[in-house]
Amino acid sequence: MSWLKSAVSKAVEVGNKNNLTRAVKNYADTVVHQAGQAVAGGAKILQDRIATRNFKSAKQTIKRLEEAAVSCRGQERALLMRRWLAVLKEAEKSAAGSSEDNKLKSLEQYLLPDDAREGPRKVNTILYYDADVGGEPLPFRDIFLQSQALEGITLSMILHSPNEDEIALLLELFGLCLTGGKEVHIAILSSIQDLATVFTKYKEEVLV
Repeated sequence: MSWLKSAVSKAVEVGNKNNLTRAVKNYADTVVHQAGQAVAGGAKILQDRIATRNFKSAKQTIKRLEEAAVSCRGQERALLMRRWLAVLKEAEKSAAGSSEDNKLKSLEQYLLPDDAREGPRKVNTILYYDADVGGEPLPFRDIFLQSQALEGITLSMILHSPNEDEIALLLELFGLCLTGGKEVHIAILSSIQDLATVFTKYKEEVLV
C-alpha cells in the first residue's frame, strides 16, 4: 500500500498546500494504515486455518500414488486408472465453470483401491499440504501432476503388456495430463506398445 501513500504525497506537493490537500493526505494515511492492518489480519486468519484444518499429507499422497502405479497388475491396474480418470475429470469439470470451492474438490475414494469404500457420488473437499514444505494447500489434480504416477503406470505397461482397455484408459489420461494433442499422445502410446512387445519377447527368450 506504500504506492498509494507515495502517489498522494506527490499530488499534495504539486498542488496547492491548502486544507483540502492536507485533508486528502491525512485520509490516505488512514486508508493505508487500515488496509495494512486488514492484510495482516487476513494473512493471520489464513495461517490459522492452515494450522487447524485437517489436511492430507501431500508427500505421503504422492508416495502412495507412485507405489500404486508401479505395483498394480491386471484388472487392478485398469481399475486404478479408471479411478484416476474419474477424479481428474471431476476436477476439470469444476474448473470449467463452478465456484472456487468446487475447484478444490477431490475424490479421496478414487485415490487408491483401498480408499474406495464410499460411493463415487460423495465428493470430499480434501486438500493436500505439508507444514514443513509450506506453500498453498493443493487439490488432488495438482498433487497427481506433481507425482510420477503417470510415468509409473507407463513403465508398468512396458514391463507388463497392456490390453486394449488399458490402452484406451492411458490415452484418456494423456489427454487430461499432457500437452501436444491427440496425435502426439497416440504416437507416445504406440512407442509404449512397441517397447512392451520388445520386452515381452526378451522375457520369452530369457525363459527359454
